Amino acid sequence: MATTDSSSKPDIETKEPQEPKDSATGTTKDAEVTKDAEVTEDAAVAKDAAVAKDAAVTEDAEVAKTEEPAKVEEPAKVEETAAVEETKAQDAPKTEGTTADEAKVEAAAVETPAVETPAAEVTETKAAETKAAETEAAETEAAETEAAETETAETKAAETKAAETEVVATTVAEPAVADVKAENAAKVAEGTAPAPAGATKTTEKPKSRFSFSVGNLRENGIYIAFAAIVLLFAVLTDFRLLQPQNLSNVIIQNSYILILAIGMILIIIAGHIDLSVGSVLAATGAFAAVLMVNHDVHWAIAIPLTLVMGALIGAWQGYWVAYFGIPAFIVTLAGMLLFRAATMMILGNQGIGPFPDTVRSMANGFTPGWLGNVALGALGGADLVTLLVGLALVVAIIWTQWRARSARAGFGQAVEPISLFLLKVIAPSVVLMFVIVQLARFKNLPWVLLLLGALVVIYTLITNRAVFGRHIYAIGGNVNAAMLSGVKVKQVTFWLFVNMGVLSAVAGIIFAGRLNLAGPTAGNSFELDAIAAAFIGGAAVQGGVGKVVGAITGGLIMAVINNGMSLLGAPSEQVMLVKGLVLLLAVAFDVWTKRRAGAGGR
Repeated sequence: MATTDSSSKPDIETKEPQEPKDSATGTTKDAEVTKDAEVTEDAAVAKDAAVAKDAAVTEDAEVAKTEEPAKVEEPAKVEETAAVEETKAQDAPKTEGTTADEAKVEAAAVETPAVETPAAEVTETKAAETKAAETEAAETEAAETEAAETETAETKAAETKAAETEVVATTVAEPAVADVKAENAAKVAEGTAPAPAGATKTTEKPKSRFSFSVGNLRENGIYIAFAAIVLLFAVLTDFRLLQPQNLSNVIIQNSYILILAIGMILIIIAGHIDLSVGSVLAATGAFAAVLMVNHDVHWAIAIPLTLVMGALIGAWQGYWVAYFGIPAFIVTLAGMLLFRAATMMILGNQGIGPFPDTVRSMANGFTPGWLGNVALGALGGADLVTLLVGLALVVAIIWTQWRARSARAGFGQAVEPISLFLLKVIAPSVVLMFVIVQLARFKNLPWVLLLLGALVVIYTLITNRAVFGRHIYAIGGNVNAAMLSGVKVKQVTFWLFVNMGVLSAVAGIIFAGRLNLAGPTAGNSFELDAIAAAFIGGAAVQGGVGKVVGAITGGLIMAVINNGMSLLGAPSEQVMLVKGLVLLLAVAFDVWTKRRAGAGGR
């Protein structure tokens, strides 16, 4: 038995080196299976981590996040591997227990670093793939955006070019279409061509070629009224009204009112009023008298200083109206009292005179006969220069009227018939030449008439051609719209009152030179005459409407009424009564034409 036992031991010892090989081989196979399972599980973990990561997290953070759960799960993986090996070892002989345990430990020690490497590599690969996909998506989106912007720019350029082509084509085609339409309309009106298909026949009577619209009546009614008043007083005074001397007196006696009316029409067009012009006239006249009479200042220096004083007075009132926001009615009413008191203080409540001959000649004098007189048959002699001036004015009237008509026709606007146009040109030309001939027969042209004519031309150009004049009409028409359109309302208003002060100073010098005296009562009620002249001449109460020529015509109507009733020997109360009625009728006519125009528009 001992021999048997001793012989058996070497057999066992001989097999011991082989059994670990089988055990090791079995353990290696299990480790490979475990390793594959772990790689699969690590791939799933990396995939879940890649899906859950934020797009804004950097690559290092992603790797850190992915490695951290992998390391945490390693002990659990080792335990699971150990459990599987223990289960397999229970079936083997007990003699292999120690060797199996050692193999398990070695396998776990060997497998631990092998687990980390595949997980990190997979995570890095997934992160790199994700980043590459994001980069590719961003590049694709940028390319698509750039392509869309390029396409949009090309589309806009094509649309702009097409629009410009359409505008050019329309511009070229419009005159031809307008000509064809006008020709067809003329043929239809004459009955030589049938009306267009689908057109409805109207039963309205054709308008007369000489019919006036409400706008024409409002624009030309003042001139018709002026002609009627002149004819009426000419008949009532046995035509003494139209005598050469009387016409000269009408112009000289009312020249200062006409000068004030020029400034007043601008104030009223802008929607304001000036009640202080009479007092400013008196104050500036008194200032000029003190300079020229009391202090012997030369007229060439005294007159500019007087104009500066008028401008300062206008600036004073314009500031309160434009920048302080006080209504012009209140400011100028206060100015009427203030500057009347200033006049009395300057003069010491007494008159100052006489004025230098140059100033008196400016107000009452006439132009010399530079070229002598020419015979006019039964009418006697007449100054040649005066007649030439009259002919030049007639040519200017005809040229300006024809130019305006041609411009309207060129823009496709409606123009009056040629017969009515000739009437509008011939009638004023005849009246003007009649007045010029009468003045030439008396004492030539008054200097003050030349001054007045220059002012009319200058202010007509300002109101019709200059931006400042257009702004005045815009403010009077709608001050809010003018402000939104960029018109500097405050500045325009301020300079309007400055201008009114300068013109009041001019009128003050003329009036003082005519009387050869500056008195404390000068200019009383002149503001009312100037306002009446503006409203009678077509100015609107609400502003925005009026012309310089209309204001001159209104002033001449008041002058004819004064002179005609004076020739008739009428008392002053009757003169005031007639002037008041004329003013009321003029404003009523303005309101009536506005209502008719509004009804026609509806």
